[in-house]
Amino acid sequence: MNLILKIWIWITFLKNKNSLPTKSKIIHPKMEHEGMSGAFIWEDEGLWDIRNHHLSDAFKYVIHHRMTLVVGPENDVGVMRSKKFDKRIFEMAKRYYPNWIGFDEARCSYNPEIADRMMRIRKVAYWRFQKLLNEEY
Repeated sequence: MNLILKIWIWITFLKNKNSLPTKSKIIHPKMEHEGMSGAFIWEDEGLWDIRNHHLSDAFKYVIHHRMTLVVGPENDVGVMRSKKFDKRIFEMAKRYYPNWIGFDEARCSYNPEIADRMMRIRKVAYWRFQKLLNEEY
């Protein structure tokens, strides 16, 4: 299954090569929680602006792995498939989108301030999701 998924992602990256923004038009872009992956994107990265849902689906692995880099090893954020798989997709994306703003070093490196913020937002999002599941109609 992982091989089929990896091939699908590779084809998706190949078809959409260099289609994501490389420079920000926003001075202070906001960080936003992406519910399907549980990870974060910045509003200037173009992932929610693209009309190709295949590319945004493929990037779930990329942004999730990136979040593990930002929050550091002491904060376990889980994986989408496996640590190895997520990292391989992250590296594959870097080959096809080398200048994507989302690969800026500041967005892919450990940052205790951003890590704390991400973990707090994730905790609230999880709490809200659990509350929604437990609501009785």
